[in-house]
This record gives sequence, C-alpha cells and structure tokens, in this order.
Amino acid sequence: MSRPRQHSAPQRPAAAPAPSRRPRAPLFALAALVAIAACARGPDPEEAALAARFEAMTRTALQEIDAYYIEPRPSYRLTFSGLRGVADRFAPGLKIGPSNGTLYGRTADGAELASVGLPAERSPAAWAETAAAFLSAVRARSPAFGAAEEEALYDAFFDGLLRELDPYSRYAGREAARQARAEREGFGGVGAALDSHPDGARIVGVTPGRPAAGAGLVVGDVIVAIDGAPVGGLGVSRVAERLRGPVDQPVRLTVRRAGLPEPLTLTVGRTRIVPDTVRLSREGPHALIRVSSFNQRTAKRLAEALASSRHDGPGPPAGVILDLRGNPGGLLDQAIYSADLFLETGLISLADGRHPTSRQRFLAEPGDLAQGLPMVILIDGASASAAEILAAALQDQGRAALIGMSSFGKGTIQTVATLPNQGELYLTWARFVAPSGYALHRLGVGPTICTTGVRDAVRALDGALAPGAHADNPPALRRRLAPDAPEDEIADVLDTCPWRPHEGGDIDLAVARLLLDSPALYERAIEIGRFRADG
Repeated sequence: MSRPRQHSAPQRPAAAPAPSRRPRAPLFALAALVAIAACARGPDPEEAALAARFEAMTRTALQEIDAYYIEPRPSYRLTFSGLRGVADRFAPGLKIGPSNGTLYGRTADGAELASVGLPAERSPAAWAETAAAFLSAVRARSPAFGAAEEEALYDAFFDGLLRELDPYSRYAGREAARQARAEREGFGGVGAALDSHPDGARIVGVTPGRPAAGAGLVVGDVIVAIDGAPVGGLGVSRVAERLRGPVDQPVRLTVRRAGLPEPLTLTVGRTRIVPDTVRLSREGPHALIRVSSFNQRTAKRLAEALASSRHDGPGPPAGVILDLRGNPGGLLDQAIYSADLFLETGLISLADGRHPTSRQRFLAEPGDLAQGLPMVILIDGASASAAEILAAALQDQGRAALIGMSSFGKGTIQTVATLPNQGELYLTWARFVAPSGYALHRLGVGPTICTTGVRDAVRALDGALAPGAHADNPPALRRRLAPDAPEDEIADVLDTCPWRPHEGGDIDLAVARLLLDSPALYERAIEIGRFRADG
C-alpha cells in the first residue's frame, strides 16, 4: 500500500522533517578525480555531472531509509549492496568490498580496478559521496561500466540495495514512476476511450463534459496523427500515452471520420483525469459495487456509487455487495475514508512502525452512507493491502460479512519518496493491525464464509452457518490474534481457507445473494465474523 507524501491524510507533522539534505563538502570526490585523471581519456565533465547526480540519488535514498524504514538499516550495508548490484549487472566478475579503511573493486584475477577511502563520518550523505566516487573510478577503467546508461545504473544500484529491505520496498524508475503517479493522482487527458486500429486508434467512447466531446470528437473517429506525427502501427497503449500531457497544453489531432473525404484536424484541450476504480451495477435487489484499486478518487466515487444506487435502479437497494476480489490496494487514506463511509463510530485500523509518526489510530466519524443496509464483502487471495484494511475494519465492527477466500496478507504501508531523477522509492513504513488486534501482515483477512472448492452456494452457507458449525470464536480466527505467531501456525490458519480460483460460475456472488436475502442467516454471519480481541 503506498502512502504518497503529497496526500493530505495522514500527513507527517512538520516537526518531524527528514534529515537535512544540504550538499556536503566533497570529502571523497578527489579520489574519483585522481582515478579518472590516471585514465588515458582524462577527466570528463559529463562523467563528473553523472557522478554528482548519482550521489544525489544515493544520498536521498539512504536518508529516506535511515529516517523512515520500518527497521534500522546501516547505510554502509545498503551502499555495498547497491554497488554490488551494479557490478552484478555490468561486470559480474568484479568483487567489491571494504578492506583496511578502503572500498575496493577487484577483477576476477585479483587486479585492483578501483579503490576509494571509506568515510570517517558514517552518515548517509558520506556514504553516498563514497558510492559516487567509487562508481566514477570504476567507470573510468571499465568499458562495461563506462558504457552503461544512467537510468540503467540506477536500476542496478537499487536492485542491489533493496536486497537489504523487505519485498514490498521497491524502486520505480522515471517512466514507471510517472505512470504510477498518473494512476493514483490523475493525468492530463482528453476524455476519450480508445481501441486498436491499424492506422492508429479508434475512439470507442467520449466522456461528456471532457475536452474530446467539446472539440467535436465522436465514437468511430480514427486518430491517425497526434501533433502532426503519424501514429499508425503504434498500438493503442502508445497512442493513449501520446494523448496525455500537461493540462495547460492542448493537443492537435488528425482524425479520419466515416463519410468525409478528407481527415479532420482538431485542437483538443487536456483536463485532469483520475482513472475510475469504482463500478456500480445491480445484482437483483442489491447494489453491487466493484472496487478495482484505491486511487485519489476512490472514496469519493464509492460515496457517489452509494448515492446513485438509491436512485438509478428499479428501487432502493435491499443490500450492498462490495467486491474487492483482485484489488491489489493503493492509497492508505482512501482505504480509511472508504471504511468510514460505512461506519458510525469505532476503530478502523492501527498502524505501527519505527518512526514516531507511523504509530497512528484511525477512527470512524459518524455517518453511514449505506444507511445500515446489510452488507457483504467479496475477497480472495488477490485482495491485498488497502483492500484488506477495509475488509478487516468492516468485519471486526460487525458491519459486513466476508465471503470468499483468505486475502493476500500484505498488511504494510509504503511511504513514497520522489528521487532527484523523478523516480520513486517505496519504503515500508508501518504495519497494520485490525481493530480486534490481529496483524494483517502474512495472515491476511479470513472470510466469514469460505468458498474454497465449493460449487453449491446453499452448501457453502450450511457449512459455515449451521448450528454448531462454529464455537463463539472459531479456533482459526482466534489464532489470527497472535501478531508474532510462528510460521507453522500461520500456515495452519491459511490452510483453513486457501485461495483457489473457482471453476464455473461466480459462487461468491451466489452466496452473497442468498445471505442478503435471509436476515436470520445474515445476522448469524455477522456474529461469527466479528472477531473478539479477548479470544
């Protein structure tokens, strides 16, 4: 689950800034310059500029990890691991390591390729300077290193550095980070849906009120050029990418329209577009709301869907089915806001980490937008992170019954730092605990009604809700309350309802309909699913 810095909730207090990032005196740059000067090609201004950028990237990453990563990690280990990652990528035989106050690089036959003195001050900034000096020295003498492109160096360095962190901490390069920001925060677009076409892309949908509609584009138009450049053969995704851009810069489209002898040239503005992650439909008398992920508008769109469900169908819904299957998560604040839409009061989730501001309690405020309608949530093994926080909160508070299979078990939050190259570093910052006290990480959320291997909805309900099917708290659910449970117990818990894709029809949805149609069974499911912290 990502937690971008620019979002309003929850924010880090101004009193707890990141460590200072003022440029340091170049303690070790001389070593790099000496190594470069010894090389036949002499000092290279472009290499010096690259070294400075590499140092800034490394310094930012090490400072962020030092300040916010969930567990302490020494900068020297991160630096060595990052440099080894670069060596693994571009010179597999190169051995890198410290010896007698020196960071050395030796070839497979033992020849010294580069050496740089280790810093006297072991701060993140000092280690970043050392890393940049060492990289410069190696690039001056190694053709493979010297030919490596800058972004490839960053990829390799972070690939090595991240071996020291958990699997959910990651680096996104400049282009990947730009796309990720567009997905969670929005992008400058024209408001048209596209399909593939040999000559470019065919418009299959135009959003009312967006620039494409205002400029006169219609369904069936084929975009053949963008800003004068032909787009035939590019593929629909690359055409869509070229349509995006700054909201204050219009784009010029050449389109071919059926019935017209010549193509049209239209100037279309751009507006900020946030991908829609919420889809509303009807499932009999019930509102079915699918949430594919959590971006900046998810909670707002979820509230709008609830309002629409009361007016856009044959009548007000009798219940709500919230489908979180396959939802990988997203923004923390949107998960909290989404849970709050259905709760009048109580705890939504707890967060706990190393940094003081990571220890937070998220509480619901009055106002259930579903107005107390019976509610079920569908989950599976691909429901993760923010989706798990929402599901656990509503289950623990007795607001919804969960149907499906055990969720993924990613109960951590990643803070997102923007790096000097406009890439992003995702660092695990905190772990989450459900309202009743169990850790979401590794364990995930268990459904009230398990549908693993089930083909008959009636039998699924009978097995889960029949008298005597459960004690006050099923043993598997009680064992979820142990945050530090050993691996064998965790495996036992997960084995109670493993994720196995269904064969045939949508059994989860069939169970949801039956449960919502029976008030007595629904109440029974709510009571079984509500975890008790005291076991």
